[in-house]
Amino acid sequence: MDAPIIWMMGGPGSGKGTQSQKIESKYGYKHIDPIALMEQEIASKTATGQKFLEFQSKGVPVPLKELLPLIEHQLMSHRGGLKGFVIDGYPADLEEAELLEDGFGTPSMIIALELAEEAGSQRGSLESGVQGRPSLSMYIDSSKAVMERYAQVTLKIDADQQPDNVFEEIRVNMDTFVKPHGRLHIAR
Repeated sequence: MDAPIIWMMGGPGSGKGTQSQKIESKYGYKHIDPIALMEQEIASKTATGQKFLEFQSKGVPVPLKELLPLIEHQLMSHRGGLKGFVIDGYPADLEEAELLEDGFGTPSMIIALELAEEAGSQRGSLESGVQGRPSLSMYIDSSKAVMERYAQVTLKIDADQQPDNVFEEIRVNMDTFVKPHGRLHIAR
């Protein structure tokens, strides 16, 4: 893929979806939410959706490798006018990072929304257990290796602040990245 790739990482309640939508609105990047794509397949009662239901009925999260064809379909259906894309909520660990990189290329930027566990438990109570995704404490542990491997392109943002303030930090960095469309220079 030639288009810039952003991985939007963060635990439950960190605002990944909100910030991904803001990036889509301001920069024209395609917002890809694998969980929403999965839910759409289930609601449409497709064969793929039935397979996802089988995972869920066993209490097992749907593996990212099962969602990759849905992500690829989204990218291919928008490839003509694709300025870039942001994958919402993935990767949660190094294995998922490797799957995404193998499938779509190295991320241009990773936005890691960091949330204190107390705030995450309050915000995340609405999202807890979403399709088997990790809890905040599990996410914090499993995501460390991803952020270490991709440290040069990882922007860590305090997600305890108001969503508009979070986006302002993202915007400052996106503006330096999008305009020259060169290497990422994280403004600190």
